[in-house]
Amino acid sequence: MDSKIFTGMEHVALAAQDPKALAEFYAKAAGFKTRITFDNGPDKPKTYMIGFNDTGPFIEIVPADPAKKLSERENSYPGLVHLAISVADYDAAAAHLTSLGVRKEGEERNAPYGGRVQFYRDPEGNLFHILFRPTPLPPHSGV
Repeated sequence: MDSKIFTGMEHVALAAQDPKALAEFYAKAAGFKTRITFDNGPDKPKTYMIGFNDTGPFIEIVPADPAKKLSERENSYPGLVHLAISVADYDAAAAHLTSLGVRKEGEERNAPYGGRVQFYRDPEGNLFHILFRPTPLPPHSGV
């Protein structure tokens, strides 16, 4: 496939029972910027995009069907498993999340290719983790 056709990852989407609260959680917990990208009207949930800057990549947070409930996912479930958030200072990031009362999942681990990783749950039960790598992952070689 010609690599000039596909240019990069723009966003992934999460369905949330409370899109605004989830967007605010990631803004407070990880410094994501939030913006409303689709307004369903005064009494309905809105769609939010969150990310570290205005150009992406983003996480789109869409309204979930209130009749459906997501059981707490584990790291080996089919489908979207977790969000990984890079940090420059692992200890400061972990202390910040602890100060917010964010629920830890398991113990800290060593990250592949070096570094540290710790999993957490967001208010909707999704897994995310903070990740510090002293050296970035090696370049992709293609499949």
